[in-house]
Amino acid sequence: RILPLKNSKLTKKAVLIIGTKKIQDFALDLKKYDNFDIFYVEHNAGKSAVKKLISKLADYDIVIAGVLNTNILAHRNFGITKQDIKLLEQVATNSKVILDIFASPYALNFFNDKLFDAIIVSYQEKPILQKASANLIMHNVNKFGTLPVDAGNYKAGWGLRYGAPTLYYENAADIGVNTKYLRKIDSIAINSIEIGAFPGCQILAAKNGAIFYNKSFGYHTYDSVAPVKMDDVYDLASLTKMLATTAAIMKMTEDSIINLNDKLSDYLLMLRGTNKANLRFKKVLSHQSGLQNWIPFYESTITDAGWDTTIFHSHISEDFPVRVAENMYVRRGYNNVLLDSIILSPFQDSTYHYSGLGFYLFKQMIENISNTTFDNYVYDNFYNKLNISRLRFTPREYFNISSIIPTENDTIFRHQQLLGDVHDQGAALLGGVSGNAGLFGDAYDVAVMMQMFLNGGSYGDSVILKSSTIDTFNHYYFAADSNRRGLGFDKPLLIYEDHRTNCKDASPQSFGHSGFTGTYAWVDPKTGLLYVFLSNRVYPDMNNSKLMDLDIRTNIHQLFYESLKPQQ
Repeated sequence: RILPLKNSKLTKKAVLIIGTKKIQDFALDLKKYDNFDIFYVEHNAGKSAVKKLISKLADYDIVIAGVLNTNILAHRNFGITKQDIKLLEQVATNSKVILDIFASPYALNFFNDKLFDAIIVSYQEKPILQKASANLIMHNVNKFGTLPVDAGNYKAGWGLRYGAPTLYYENAADIGVNTKYLRKIDSIAINSIEIGAFPGCQILAAKNGAIFYNKSFGYHTYDSVAPVKMDDVYDLASLTKMLATTAAIMKMTEDSIINLNDKLSDYLLMLRGTNKANLRFKKVLSHQSGLQNWIPFYESTITDAGWDTTIFHSHISEDFPVRVAENMYVRRGYNNVLLDSIILSPFQDSTYHYSGLGFYLFKQMIENISNTTFDNYVYDNFYNKLNISRLRFTPREYFNISSIIPTENDTIFRHQQLLGDVHDQGAALLGGVSGNAGLFGDAYDVAVMMQMFLNGGSYGDSVILKSSTIDTFNHYYFAADSNRRGLGFDKPLLIYEDHRTNCKDASPQSFGHSGFTGTYAWVDPKTGLLYVFLSNRVYPDMNNSKLMDLDIRTNIHQLFYESLKPQQ
């Protein structure tokens, strides 16, 4: 339980290299991650030097001891001397010790394992193994094996693991990423800003939890005053469907609260007796239900003179408690008008039609069942457990206004620049908390949720969902109807086409979602690649389509795939 050390509260740390005085990658990599003091001692160092070393190391809270310069000869104890063993045992009496043996696992026979706080067998001292071992000690990465033989007090097959991978930062070149493609990504981002595709963006990419690209570009707006920072929050738009609503339905499904084979009306009683009574979960989640693509809810709230004053008021009050935008509050209970509009809307044909309407219904269902608000349900079951605080609805309640990225200058409904109020008009009429949109966040916290999905529902020691649940939702259910969607997740096209929704190398196992405001998040279990792109392409006008016309998000995604391919 002492590992990984990255967030350890132990302050005084040392690395002890036993067997050589030559500089070792193991020590250098550990020092790169944290403030370690490094000590070297040869196998046959003199008694005086060893005594002095033991005295110095007694001042340290923890010592990471790497046994190197070993050999393959069992009859010579693999090059490990009795003096080495005695040194390690004495150090372990004064400090916590992590023992890393770069030798045969049979070397465990020589050590009293009870003296050490953790033991790692790294087998060989090749540079790549030294780097991997240092990374494993510092970070929550699952690069573990199990013992292939009986050794020491352990049987073949023994081994401990951390929990699921968590995000950490790593130098791109150190994990084999071809950085020439990363420079191309820089160029695309900069050029996109110059041509007005968006004023700024955040881009993050990780491989098996190792974040190797994490950059912000441009400004909040085209006035070039406030640079985009990596902890600024964007309106995530339809990423809400994946990161909040779908996640909540997953949780309720595995808790046996709902059954995906049932009808929504089994849980949302207002649908009974209507033409929506037979809506089924899988079809709604896969956009195969025949629901209308969209309803312009806001249009019925506007008169020739402006906002309908029976619906909106310029100040918050008991009768007008729900904020829509600055100096704009909607009357109590107006959410029921939206729900009625969905229930009364006609169906399209039952082929694939992307629709957010079902996600309004899901939000209401989740609140009815859980007896709590939708946002609090998501916070309690996901974000709080993952310790992510920059993924929130109604961001003005949580963040400094200077860290919220503005979206459209809305000239048709709210008649103001939108800053911290959700761009989607329907979600705005619900006060910014909806199942189809409303979530704000930064690239890192989006990535934590995506890594949890990629891990099969776990993150570190937290088990958020079952892997079987992720598998159930990450599946093509209506491929025979040319529908690429999973349940709540977007997935790659069944047959790849240029200038569409995913890049060429995204595998059939991959999944994610895009957002109207210029957002995108995707993970691929086949490669371990995680990609997040956040922008405000709707600033100042949502009709700006350059981001989509130029395939900017998917072109960047493809370059990340290229960067992970073996270099020629």
